[in-house]
Parts: sequence; C-alpha cells; structure tokens
Amino acid sequence: MSTSRSVSKSISSLQDVSAHHATEIVHLNVGGKRYATLYETLARSKSVFFNQFIRIDEASGKVLLYHRYFTDDGQNAIFVNRDGELFAHVLHFLRDGKKAPLPSDQFLLKQLTRESEFYGLENWRRCLHEQLRYENTIKGDLEDAIVGIRADVSEIAKNSYQNDRTYQR
Repeated sequence: MSTSRSVSKSISSLQDVSAHHATEIVHLNVGGKRYATLYETLARSKSVFFNQFIRIDEASGKVLLYHRYFTDDGQNAIFVNRDGELFAHVLHFLRDGKKAPLPSDQFLLKQLTRESEFYGLENWRRCLHEQLRYENTIKGDLEDAIVGIRADVSEIAKNSYQNDRTYQR
C-alpha cells in the first residue's frame, strides 16, 4: 500500500509542475484584463510574487510552472487579483527594467509603488520612490515660481495703476 501511495504522490507532484520553453507565451489575467508575455520575462524577473510559481530549472534550462501556487482563470491564464490597468506598468518594468518609462503623475506613482511592493520588485520600488521625490521637487519648484510670478504681476499691475493715475492728473 505504501508503495502505491508514494507512486500516486509522485505522479500527482509531476502533474503539479509543467515545463515550458523560455520563449513560449504565457497568458495572464490581471483583474480581468488579459496580458501575454514570455515565460522567460516572468521567470527572469526578480519578482518575489512570480518566483513563487515560475522558476528556471538550471539543469534543463526549461521554465517550471508550479500549478499549486497560482489560480488558473479557467481559460489557461494565470489569474492575478490586482488592478489590470496598473499591471501594464508592471509588465513594462519586467520587460525593460530601469529603462521603462515612469509616469509623472504623483497619484499614479503612489499606486505603482504599492504594486511594486505586492509583486516584490524592490528595484522598481526604489525607482518609483526616486521619481516621486523628483516630481515632488519639481512641483515645489513650480509652486515657488508661480508665487514669484504672481508677486511680480501684482507689482507690475500696481505700478501700472499708479502710473495711469499720475498721467490722468
């Protein structure tokens, strides 16, 4: 009986893992929005989230997909319960690393920072924090410039008004 159980257990564990070529396409369903990328993109990412169930087998070079650690959406896509629109930015980073463009909108940067934490992308989180600091600095500089311009315009208007009154006398 114990031999039968161990064989059954090892067959079950083999079915739990599938091997894929790095250049095969993997489908993702993130919050209802579908994405397609290469297994290699997810396997080589330094994402703590994806590395839970996608790894590269050093011996064969194949990408191993551990089915017990993710939810299939019923259409052969890995389901991720996150914001599908924000994932587009995550995927850009997974593909391009630090070369991926970052938005200037501060609210979006804060949302993406949260996504970087969820996916366990520490390098991206640092990039987002730097961009957020930069945007805050620019915003502060612009606000200072606007205050200065308003003061100058007010001074010019005041002088213009006084000059008009002088000429009218």
